[in-house]
Parts: sequence; structure tokens; C-alpha cells
Amino acid sequence: MKNKLVYIIDLDGTVWEDIPNEVAHNKTATAKVFDNAIEWINKKYDEGNYICLFTARTEALKKVTEDKLNSIGLKYHQLMLNKPRLRHTEFEGYHYIDNCAVLKSSRFDGVWTDLVEKNIKITVFDDDSDMK
Repeated sequence: MKNKLVYIIDLDGTVWEDIPNEVAHNKTATAKVFDNAIEWINKKYDEGNYICLFTARTEALKKVTEDKLNSIGLKYHQLMLNKPRLRHTEFEGYHYIDNCAVLKSSRFDGVWTDLVEKNIKITVFDDDSDMK
């Protein structure tokens, strides 16, 4: 049996087309869902993994977001709102730090396919530091 994971998944630009918060009240219901997104996420859910949706949408968008999730049949355990926004800021990305193992990180680039392992360069804390 595979190890179970907590999948932390963004919504706008990842599950469905990228919709800015400023127009989300009017455009969420008709947002185009990316091919295979629902199937991929629901499969991970059905395999016993924990699905946490983490979005920069605000609390004011919670109902319209939940309505969309229900209408497309996306299975999830938790919806977290108010992720810091990167759109139109000087920030280039997220750097996730946790005291629990971060086993996988995958940048979504338009296609929901199987995950594959690749050797990549990452930034880690210096385990040999004299500051221990």
C-alpha cells in the first residue's frame, strides 16, 4: 500500500481557469475546469489521501467557491482561504517550510497527469550548521 499524503492544492489556475478575486463572484460558476483535474484529485481522495484546497480567495468568496466545488463533484477534506496572493506583487513564488516532511512539491503547468520523479535542485537548511 502506498503512503498516504496530504495534498495541498490551489484552485484558480490549477483546478480551473485563473479567475482574479475581483471578478470571482460573477465568473466562478462558469469557470472552465482543467481536463482531468477532478478525476486526478478524486482518485487521490479515494486512495485515502487528504485533500486540502488552499486558495488566495477571500472569505467573501467562500460560498461561491464551495458552490463551484459541489457542482463539479470535487472531493476534498478542507478548504483554506486567504492564502497570500502573488498576482501583481513583487513576489515570485512560495517557499514552504514545515517541521514535518515535505515529500513532494509539484508546480502545476496546465496538465493533470501522473506524477513522475525527477532529480531537481532544491534549497534546504544547512544540516552541517554550527547553529545547532
